[in-house]
Amino acid sequence: MNMHASEAAQAARRAMERCDALAQISATAEGLTRVYLSSEHLRANRLVADWMEQAGMVTWQDAVGNICGRYEGVQEGARAVLLGSHLDTVRNAGRYDGMLGVVAAIEVVAWLHRHTIRLAQAIEVVGFADEEGTRFGITLLGSRGLTGDWPRSWLACEDADGISVAQALVNAGLDPARIGAAARAPEDFSAYLELHIEQGPVLEHDNLALGVVSAINGAQRLRCRFTGEAGHAGTVPMAHRRDALAAAAQWLLAVERAGGPELVATVGTLACEPGAVNVIPGEVTLSLDIRSPRDEVLESTLASLLAQASDIAARRGVQFACEPFYAIAATPCDSDLRRALGNVVAQIQGQAPVLASGAGHDAIAIAGRWPVGMLFVRCRGGISHHPDESVQEEDVALALRAFSQSVIAIAGDNVLERFNQAERVAAAAMIAPCVALPTWHEALVTTRPWASVTALRERAQSLMQTWTHADLHLALSAHPRIGERAQGKAREATLSRAEQSGVNSKDAALAQALAQANAQYEARFGHVFLIRASGRSGEAILGELRRRLANSDEQERAEALEQLRQITLLRFDGVFHTNG
Repeated sequence: MNMHASEAAQAARRAMERCDALAQISATAEGLTRVYLSSEHLRANRLVADWMEQAGMVTWQDAVGNICGRYEGVQEGARAVLLGSHLDTVRNAGRYDGMLGVVAAIEVVAWLHRHTIRLAQAIEVVGFADEEGTRFGITLLGSRGLTGDWPRSWLACEDADGISVAQALVNAGLDPARIGAAARAPEDFSAYLELHIEQGPVLEHDNLALGVVSAINGAQRLRCRFTGEAGHAGTVPMAHRRDALAAAAQWLLAVERAGGPELVATVGTLACEPGAVNVIPGEVTLSLDIRSPRDEVLESTLASLLAQASDIAARRGVQFACEPFYAIAATPCDSDLRRALGNVVAQIQGQAPVLASGAGHDAIAIAGRWPVGMLFVRCRGGISHHPDESVQEEDVALALRAFSQSVIAIAGDNVLERFNQAERVAAAAMIAPCVALPTWHEALVTTRPWASVTALRERAQSLMQTWTHADLHLALSAHPRIGERAQGKAREATLSRAEQSGVNSKDAALAQALAQANAQYEARFGHVFLIRASGRSGEAILGELRRRLANSDEQERAEALEQLRQITLLRFDGVFHTNG
């Protein structure tokens, strides 16, 4: 079931209204300004929490000021797909940068809640506390709080009024000593998806509403200097001049020529010394900002530009020097998430353009721990960080359809599709935890693609009927003794522990009785005792073990094989999220 166009239109209208409502929460009457841990930020968090709760989420504000909501999956405590963006702004901001991503994520959950849909994974939505870095000059405070990569030195950073981050936390009712409590464990999330306005003109130029982000540009910034010799503008002949500005101008054109589809380069500041109308410039300082979604392209182009600057300086009799002061690596979006977003966008829009993001996002921090994917929405004129920032309601409706379908595809975890499309080895690995019989894996993998899980399950069952005593011994090599929990983090060990959850490992008498009966069974039949333990108490399992000790060899072989089939089918249903 997917969001219908009429439902998306209503959700888009509500999303636009909520962006308007958030825009009213501003420190300034003219324009929108909402900075980290300000009273406006905390008011915005409370409003967003109300919307999250209306959408069926449980909410909380974490230790760094992120506002969070969780919509549970089919099973309580399941891993989650994380959605969101940021709620802070630059000064004199627009009303969609960051905010649209948060309210759109809430609309996706609200739609699931209205239709009483629970997915295999939970959905969590986060309104990040500080992506822009407007107040303290440090960015990604909210998202780096979530990843646990929050330097303690940040607590001492001060805003323009001399208030430190630590004091701002206290003023907001948060405890600087508990920053680490915001960090989430790697197993909490499977992926992060962010919907964001493009902040550029590409989609509008191509007359398309949506685009899939390939990567967030890496960037390097340098302070550069050409040093020549100042002289009288009227008395020094042209051939004798060591004009620093002429050298800088020649290099600036080289910087412009270096740009292309995968790289942008900008000289944003330039200052001449001594700066007099009748004096040849003796020194020019300028900045270089260079960005690319591919680090190797950035590095090679930067090296070429610096070499050209040195060559120009040598030919003109001046000196060139540079000092880097900022660097961040490119952040590629996860290929599987890109594919999932691209498939949906192509269905809805007819094509799925792929473009890099030249601006930074919370996804930069999140990508250090979890796979990230981003969907761009067209914005008028490519204008952002400005009150004229604008999106069309129709584009937002289209984005909500694409975003919701992508979330369902990812959080719903279409395991059959992944199984059908995976490489042969990877597909076999998906079903390997069911039973340690490579021939069974191979038979199911080589007959792909399967039209349905039901058909696959029926084939799996029919193959089970052919298992022999030799198959039983091979499969039992991967099974722990009943009462002895499987060790390690492998999927099969996890399944074994879950299946034996009814065995009270703290009951010493029971554990001893199981150990003794296991030993008797192994001495009698030559292999470990096998039983479908799920849903059975330790006492019930012990009773079955003792009963089966009285079986003949043939009876026990048949009973053990049947238990192996039941356990394998139980695990199969767990892998493919079926109810059997």
